[in-house]
Amino acid sequence: HKTASTSEQYNIIRWVNNDSILPGWSWPAPAINDNGFCTSSDRILRYTPNIFYSYIATLYGIGENICVRRFYEKEGWSVENFIYDYEQEFRKSWSEGNNLIIASEAMDFITSADNTGIDGDLLLSRILQGMPWNSHYELATKFVGSNDDITAVVNFRAPRVEHLISLWHQCCMEDMSFKEYLTIYLPSHKDKLRSLDSLQLVKAFLERDIHVTLIDMSGAFSQGYDISDVVACDVLDTDCTSNKTIVGDSTSPIIMNAKDHSRGGTDTQQKMMEHIIRNYDCNFQNLMEHENLTILYPVELTKIFKDCENHDHRITTRVEMEKRLSEIGSTFDCDQCDENLT
Repeated sequence: HKTASTSEQYNIIRWVNNDSILPGWSWPAPAINDNGFCTSSDRILRYTPNIFYSYIATLYGIGENICVRRFYEKEGWSVENFIYDYEQEFRKSWSEGNNLIIASEAMDFITSADNTGIDGDLLLSRILQGMPWNSHYELATKFVGSNDDITAVVNFRAPRVEHLISLWHQCCMEDMSFKEYLTIYLPSHKDKLRSLDSLQLVKAFLERDIHVTLIDMSGAFSQGYDISDVVACDVLDTDCTSNKTIVGDSTSPIIMNAKDHSRGGTDTQQKMMEHIIRNYDCNFQNLMEHENLTILYPVELTKIFKDCENHDHRITTRVEMEKRLSEIGSTFDCDQCDENLT
């Protein structure tokens, strides 16, 4: 899920290649040699952080312009070949007794409300169908396992406005101001805030009886923990010290895409946007006691839900949240606008 995802992927790839750190875990991507088509040199694309994005995007019904898909097309290989290669690698790794790590920010498409691809619930069905115990083509090749073996890991980032700013940085801060992102980009590109909606993603998994581990990043950071280490220690159950560093790993976790969070608007406007997003998060308060949900390091989550009763009007949809955020953005650089929006 898109928050600290690239850093986690880089670190997990490094760790699965060291049997002493993550024994029994695999990064089950197909060994695609693109002959330099997508990269500056001939190399196997398996150990690249975004390798699963193209697979999930393809299941979603998009992704034809992603480089590895264009490489398949150039070679005369079909979309079905592309999907099969991934699922075959899943089966191979599972048959060897490994646990599978499939990580991508494209999982956000599961909660998508636009019409670009297929329905999000159907996407989740397709992802589940690709698992080794579901994707057999003959009974003789059926593997032991079930969807009950899956744990979905979702990061929750707070302050919430920092996550919003991060989405702007990730997509387009070189091309537009934060004000333009809020008032022009979001309204004209449907459902771009799905990546902000971590709790909706949790709900989608829980509704399909999938176990979920939700990491409150604020709580982890407050204790000085790196999120990659938290995933390795608390989810993948590798051997760690009491302060969440991996035993035997002398390399500090890689931190990718860390940007200076320049922003627009006054402190008051920032607080108002924070309030709007937290208001929307209150829609998911009832999930917190779900038997399939494990919450790690709840700090801001606890504060958000404790404050839910203080909201006069509940923002119930992402569309309404986006509209309210856009209204705040329209007042940036306006000295007298704060009081008009309270």
